[in-house]
Amino acid sequence: MFKNKESVIGWLLIAVLMIGFIFYQNKKMAEEQAQKKAKAQTEKSDSLKVKEPVALPAVVATDSTSGTITAEEVKVDSTTLTSEFGAFAAAATGEEKTFVIENDVQKITLTNKGGQIKSIELKKYKTWDKKPLILFTDKTNSLSYQFAIDNDRVIDTKNFFFEPVSESFTISGSDSASFVFRLKADNNKYFEQKYTLHGNSYMLGYAVNLIGLNNIIPANNTFIGVTWQNTLSNLEHNNELERRYSALYYRFNQSDVNHLSEDSETDEYVFDAPVEWISFKQQFFNSTLLSKGDFNRGKLKSIFSKENKNYVKKYEATFTLPYKNSETSSYNFQYYFGPNHYNSLSAYDRDLEAIIKLSPDFWMFSWIRYITRFIIFVFTVFEKLQLNYGIIILIMTLILKLALHPLTAKSIESAAKMKILAPEINALREKYGEDQGKLGQEQMKLYQRAGVSPLGGCLPLLLQMPILMAMYYFFPASIELRQEAFLWATDLSSYDAIVTWATPIFGQNHLSLFTILMTITSVVQAVMNNQMNAMGNQQPGMKYVPYIMPFMLMFIFNSFPAALTYYYLLQNLFGVLHQWIIQKFFIDEAKLRKQIEENKKNPKKPSGLMKRFADMQKEAEQRARQRK
Repeated sequence: MFKNKESVIGWLLIAVLMIGFIFYQNKKMAEEQAQKKAKAQTEKSDSLKVKEPVALPAVVATDSTSGTITAEEVKVDSTTLTSEFGAFAAAATGEEKTFVIENDVQKITLTNKGGQIKSIELKKYKTWDKKPLILFTDKTNSLSYQFAIDNDRVIDTKNFFFEPVSESFTISGSDSASFVFRLKADNNKYFEQKYTLHGNSYMLGYAVNLIGLNNIIPANNTFIGVTWQNTLSNLEHNNELERRYSALYYRFNQSDVNHLSEDSETDEYVFDAPVEWISFKQQFFNSTLLSKGDFNRGKLKSIFSKENKNYVKKYEATFTLPYKNSETSSYNFQYYFGPNHYNSLSAYDRDLEAIIKLSPDFWMFSWIRYITRFIIFVFTVFEKLQLNYGIIILIMTLILKLALHPLTAKSIESAAKMKILAPEINALREKYGEDQGKLGQEQMKLYQRAGVSPLGGCLPLLLQMPILMAMYYFFPASIELRQEAFLWATDLSSYDAIVTWATPIFGQNHLSLFTILMTITSVVQAVMNNQMNAMGNQQPGMKYVPYIMPFMLMFIFNSFPAALTYYYLLQNLFGVLHQWIIQKFFIDEAKLRKQIEENKKNPKKPSGLMKRFADMQKEAEQRARQRK
């Protein structure tokens, strides 16, 4: 199969691209990993800790029988509370009360403790085990504000009981309604949080207003602190896969979108430029806080433990809001709590869709995202036909194969020509023996005379690589495939295990059927290619590469989404069928042989590519002679 050096180089290049590309996604460079591990060892614990600016008296307790929070019968000296919390002393004690605001897609539970969101339920989705999808609760999520009331005392809003100014509500369609919490200093002075919900939207309006606090907050205070923490709960069947596609994203004001590491157990980033939004993203859902560039000077942090499978990742964002000492200070934000659906996020025109990874971070492959976007467009068109997603993937694969037919046909024809030239190439090998430089030059002369391109069989394969890479990103990020069944696969967004076992072997505790079939068809393709070229015995060390690679890829893809391995299986099946049809009905060896003989009699001027390739051969030979 690999009779000449050019074919060997081509196949090696394909192997390096494919294997190197996959390993790049799952493991950063060794130097970076060493730095991250060293940094992680300095952490005292795996949990995200927030510095508590104020310790509240023990005035509330949990009723273990009812699970509700009630006021303890503990008398707290009002003088002590006033000395601790100043004008906010009255709000330091109280009883937790919850309120529900609900629309067509969300059920949001609010709590007066901190005036924040207690839980979010996404009504149109379920967890992998068919339970209600709770994006987070007050045990896994917290957002609070910190501001000084003098030189020694700092208020943290999460420690206080806000007064509700509204009632629970349910809306739908185009309606909207608001719920307001106020942390009062007195009747005309308060810290307000306002939530505005629309009937059929995942976007939640969120405003923070400081009214009359200019006499309480010191005049020289120029900022308000914000702390947002979130522990991602396991929503999918495969914790490892969910963790791989989860990351903390952020966007600088009118700039590019960036993210913390997906792979490192600990990663953090300190910023001092205005940030427009911060997104706590996991595989298929995200919680995002949006502003108009109000988030200044802060730190973003992401941690997880490979050994701990009880959560996905822990995120923390701490930053400041600019503050001017005036009668009224207002901040208008938005929350997005919902699915990572590309077209829906794109419709907000805030670059939120960039949290869906469409290409590698490495700049050499960043252009792959444009191919992935086109695939998303095509997928959306077929989705409107309301076909099973397995059928849609089949149709898309067939269309891509037809579109690449000219390249594939050219590749097979080139291989047939190389087969015809095999006896002459063997004769050159015998004649020049170990003189590889001279052998290469004579081979190039033979190719030029015969009108055959040695790269004809490799370039089409390389041109198909961007599509394969785009699919590598498209399928794991497509929420449309989540919990969609096809054939034996119960969830196309996860692996389709047919056999499982307790103790992992090489990091695997299951076998995926689509991956096994993908491997078998890859070997079948290798056999067909070897038979077509009839040249594999010339390079004993290389002829086994096409058979080894599928088994290497099998272990890599075994835990990947079934949709991806199903697509690669279809690629192989259509490839085998396509190759057989072309060889059987369109390749005439006698005609090709006659064409080669005519080309030898009337050789054409070599193409630019062939000329450059020949020049490279000469330069290589000259360098080899100089080294001798």
